[in-house]
Amino acid sequence: MTSTGKRRFVALFAVGALAASASACSSGGGDKKDNTAKPSAKTASVVIGTAADSKGPAAEVPGAKKGGVAGVLNRTGFSHLDPGRAYVSNLMTVSELISRRLTTYKREGDKTTLVGDLATDTGTTTDGGKTWKYTLKDNLKYEDGTPIVAADVKYGVERMFNKAWNEGPVWIQGWLTGSDKYWEAYPGPYEGAELPNDKIEVPDAKTIIFHLASPQGDFPFAAAMGTTAPMPKSKDTKEQIDTKPFASGPYKITTHEPDKQLILDKNPNWDPASDSVRHQYVDQFKFEMGIPGATQFQRLTAAAGSDAAAFTLNERPDANFAQQIATDPALKNRVTDGIGPYANRFDINNLRITDVNVRKAMAIAFPRQSARLAEGGPTAGDFSTTIASPTQLGYAPYKSLFDGLPPDGDQAKAKQMLEAAGKVGQKVVLCINTTKVQQERALPIMDMLGKAGFQMERKEISDKEYYDVIGKLDTPCDLYWAGWGADWPTGSTVYTPVYDSRQVLDNGQNYAKYKNPAVDAEIDRILKITDTNAQAVEWMKLDEKIMQDVPSIPYIYQRHRLVYGPQIGGAALNSKGAIDLNNIFIK
Repeated sequence: MTSTGKRRFVALFAVGALAASASACSSGGGDKKDNTAKPSAKTASVVIGTAADSKGPAAEVPGAKKGGVAGVLNRTGFSHLDPGRAYVSNLMTVSELISRRLTTYKREGDKTTLVGDLATDTGTTTDGGKTWKYTLKDNLKYEDGTPIVAADVKYGVERMFNKAWNEGPVWIQGWLTGSDKYWEAYPGPYEGAELPNDKIEVPDAKTIIFHLASPQGDFPFAAAMGTTAPMPKSKDTKEQIDTKPFASGPYKITTHEPDKQLILDKNPNWDPASDSVRHQYVDQFKFEMGIPGATQFQRLTAAAGSDAAAFTLNERPDANFAQQIATDPALKNRVTDGIGPYANRFDINNLRITDVNVRKAMAIAFPRQSARLAEGGPTAGDFSTTIASPTQLGYAPYKSLFDGLPPDGDQAKAKQMLEAAGKVGQKVVLCINTTKVQQERALPIMDMLGKAGFQMERKEISDKEYYDVIGKLDTPCDLYWAGWGADWPTGSTVYTPVYDSRQVLDNGQNYAKYKNPAVDAEIDRILKITDTNAQAVEWMKLDEKIMQDVPSIPYIYQRHRLVYGPQIGGAALNSKGAIDLNNIFIK
């Protein structure tokens, strides 16, 4: 049963990745200027690993050396380093170097394997996925040398029931209680209670058992999220964990000046024999924050002084730098390239713009080609028509409202739609952050939607606060960029958080504030389908149904081209579209 389930996932995810590789090469359209130097990209298959795959130490990286300081350039500070609250790619990437969890991903070339991290394997179930048991590995320690025990994992999960901390993943909380409003069933540990044994059982220091409200075959994937990072109750500093978590991984925080710098030094109590994924090659990671994208590219291209041993965490190139990459072979050799799980879109605030015909007019007028030129043209990614990324299992494009439209939209047609709806002059507040790409991308959007008859207003938000602002129910924004990557390669981690009415709440991930009870009912129905292939087909049908309401404007399937200095070794993309910190070394 358990082993059969694992074999089934291995086959299905391998097939899904192969399909993604083929479909990701389709043309995004556009004129000659926008279609030059179109590259090929790589995708990665995902399989469920065995106990043997989960054993440390991690395989050595060819040519790797120990020592040195790796510089990391980042556009913003880190709003959440509490592992259970980190839910943006750069935050999760850094968090995984500091905080271990029950399972994690091992990346080897184009193959990605889910393996046990703190646990000896990816979990076992004897009742079809309703109960999941994990055994911790030997010699697991925190940064102060104290042992990591199963009760700490339980407490780490309990902390994330705090309603105020719902920025992070909530899969496990919902599955344990059988409710989207999990905090009503259990408000967290700060009121003195703990989850009973019929929810999480800890029979001894090395064993933890999760009793779910219903079967969840995806639980091993959810266990790779920061929700399962261990936290001893005595070290819980609550909000302060967000700036300095208690380390269980190979590196610990020694200096953190928010929005300025973050320094990670080796954790001497991390045991490489217990870890099949991470290395501890460099002596120190030194993060510089508040570095604009253009400045990052200039510094890393010049590679002067310490910048030769530096890299960008996840900053993609703007148009100028994309052109430079295309014409400089030496530079191109130190740039990653791949397709990750992110399908980027522009969300429309459905609470403020309630007329579907107005939303359709916005989409028809939207200048996708000119917007994409601001970030390098086709090298930024192919135009998207779906909510799903091509890496999602079962991905299949369908007829969309973009069919037959010019790549920069049809403003005349959009204006006719507004006139028919009596909405010419509809006010639209376009919210953007302070990055160069968003600033430049805003220009054609403001222009073309204005020509279509919308009254456009532009509002800037600090880069660090961007997602917090657009996530508020009372946000002043009507149109805003958003990117979403599946937590694992099935539709269950896309439509549920992003388009379920029950996720329309402050700090939720339904940024479009989209509400459709029929969609909610379909989500519930599809989640009960146990055949993963059949479920994948239904997710794509739901994708098409949602897009008929135009809650968002599909934009691009995001490519990840990230530059690193000539002295950096081991640079490769992780499953989140950032540079994987686990294998970095100084040449």
